[in-house]
Amino acid sequence: MTKSEAQKQFNERYQKLTDSDREAFSRICLKLLDETYLVREKAGDLKDYVKASDLIDVLRPYFAIMDFDVYADREKGVIYIRTSKDSNRIRFLKMETIVALILRYVYDDESRKASINSSISTTVGHLAQEIIKTEIYPNFDGRTREYRDALYSLRKYKLIDYDGDLTQGTTPIRIYRSILLVVDVDSIDSLNAKLEKFK
Repeated sequence: MTKSEAQKQFNERYQKLTDSDREAFSRICLKLLDETYLVREKAGDLKDYVKASDLIDVLRPYFAIMDFDVYADREKGVIYIRTSKDSNRIRFLKMETIVALILRYVYDDESRKASINSSISTTVGHLAQEIIKTEIYPNFDGRTREYRDALYSLRKYKLIDYDGDLTQGTTPIRIYRSILLVVDVDSIDSLNAKLEKFK
């Protein structure tokens, strides 16, 4: 779709919205631009996720004007934007990348044991043990500021959530399905290959 077609589609569809839908549309657009993802299983996103699902036909042409594509993955429960150009991309630091890869590994492992509707979680300590097993960080003990900062970042990007003190190994970490979109691998072997590159 060209930008002119997108603009025309957007104008036609936006005109049909009620005032409350327009307010929701604005809020959702700002949230997507700021946070990239709306995650159904995240309590603070549920209302906007449901409304964005209703407004998807207005969101798509609006974001197309700015060279973004809007995706609605109902199976994973995530609505997100992705630039169609190679710009505005977040580049993870090394520790953030390692933690994200390990989270994906833990997610796959735990999802095999859980029921379909179960949320997947781990702990700060278990995640640290998995990082130690990789031998990427020889002196890593799970207590570094770099590790905590990586967890803060991944929470900001809606890959995980937690309540509690990150210096405590028993603090639970909930892993959202959005991790499947960020760490897109087709097998554990490809995940291991990605981790090997950091050794």
